[in-house]
Amino acid sequence: MNSTFNIQVVRRGVITLPKKLREANRIQEGDTLTLTDLGDGVLVLSPRRSRVDEVADRLATQWQGVGESLESMLKTLREVREEYDAQGC
Repeated sequence: MNSTFNIQVVRRGVITLPKKLREANRIQEGDTLTLTDLGDGVLVLSPRRSRVDEVADRLATQWQGVGESLESMLKTLREVREEYDAQGC
């Protein structure tokens, strides 16, 4: 859902998320949302815990299974970038 919602901050900083948004994102009373300050006053609400660590662990396990590591992949990336830069791209 790519929609924009206007919400009003009321007494003591309380906000109400529109029902359509809560239902679409399965946000329920008592859920904890994460607010991220992007530096220009914009806040991002996320009703779910970040899965970055879980995904990184899964990738690391898969890479180990084929003899790769983060270090070997970064080395290859640097080499490809150098080749790319040498071609004047």
